[in-house]
Amino acid sequence: MNTAAIAPKFVHESEAQRQYARVRMPANLFVKLDGTMMKFPIADVSAGGFGIKLGDETLRQGHVYNGRIVFRIDGFDFAVDVDFVPRNMGGSGDRCGCEFQDLGANEVSVLRYLITSFLSGELVSAGDVLNTLSRENFTKSRKNKTSQALGFFASVRAMIVSLMVMGVGLIAVTFVGYQLWQIYFVTTAESAMVASENVPVRVPKDAKVTTLVEAGQQVEAGQAIATFDAPMLSYVNELVGNGNYTIEQIEELLGQSVRGTLTSPCDCKVLNMLPAKDQYMSKGEKLAVVAPMDATAHVIARFKFTDGDELEEGQSVTLRLPGGETRMGRIESLFVDAETPNQPGNTINALIQANEPLPMNSVGRPIGVTVDVFQMAAVEGLVDRVSGN
Repeated sequence: MNTAAIAPKFVHESEAQRQYARVRMPANLFVKLDGTMMKFPIADVSAGGFGIKLGDETLRQGHVYNGRIVFRIDGFDFAVDVDFVPRNMGGSGDRCGCEFQDLGANEVSVLRYLITSFLSGELVSAGDVLNTLSRENFTKSRKNKTSQALGFFASVRAMIVSLMVMGVGLIAVTFVGYQLWQIYFVTTAESAMVASENVPVRVPKDAKVTTLVEAGQQVEAGQAIATFDAPMLSYVNELVGNGNYTIEQIEELLGQSVRGTLTSPCDCKVLNMLPAKDQYMSKGEKLAVVAPMDATAHVIARFKFTDGDELEEGQSVTLRLPGGETRMGRIESLFVDAETPNQPGNTINALIQANEPLPMNSVGRPIGVTVDVFQMAAVEGLVDRVSGN
């Protein structure tokens, strides 16, 4: 049995290139022909066009006409002005298929709403039509994503912007990497200062002191660095206490003074000097600190006690002097700073020698000390041992 011979032949609407569904709706077309307004019943309507019954009238194919389609909705007539072109005539000549031309957004919205409501069986009201006309029924056209060649200046500008963004990204990555390195691989001293062998110069008596030199100045051994005026009574206090002086003699001593000088104990550099001019100072008060010219500066640094596992003698450190200058140094010795003898301490002090002599004018000033836990020397030693094996 040949089923192919008796199979029904169906043609889908899309195969006939129909783009819009035709709907039979109660409507009329009014168009002016030769100065006379003519009325044509509409057989069917779609979003792309409509069909009318011509009767005894004729329309020219390909000619653009202006008319008005009137729909009967909810007891009133709703009119839509349209431009249309007759495209085909029926076999009997009384039907004409017309195509809409240049419909506006409102007209398209109303036609689509009427057709959709009619197909779905919904009731069409005047309020629904007004609501359709008041809202935005069309989306904006998408931007063209096709690439176009940039001009010279546009290309240069795009390249500059790209380089700037890349530079900012590299700076951010470098900063984050540096911070992570500082956190995990660098030990920083809590406090540190430059120190050296020094000699304090103190006031021998209660006296009025006037300084003769300034801090940072070099002085020779025996050179006067200050003068003082002390009352005579300060030299005979012991005798007065023993009662060897009468009241008249004591009153006479109170009006006398002894002038003396304070001299440098060596060929030194004045590290610290308290400027004074006829300033009263107590006996034993430190007036100046001097350092021998042949003395060398070193660094005393204080670390947390918990950082002791990461510190060892001979370890390289980085010294940051005031002003931003950096120098390398080495830990000479480590000792615990304990408040109570023979008891664990809270901090660890390190004596550090710089690889290059530190300037003497930095003595007494703070200095930054950091220790790289990840020592390159240790890595080189490990490489040497591995290669030796």
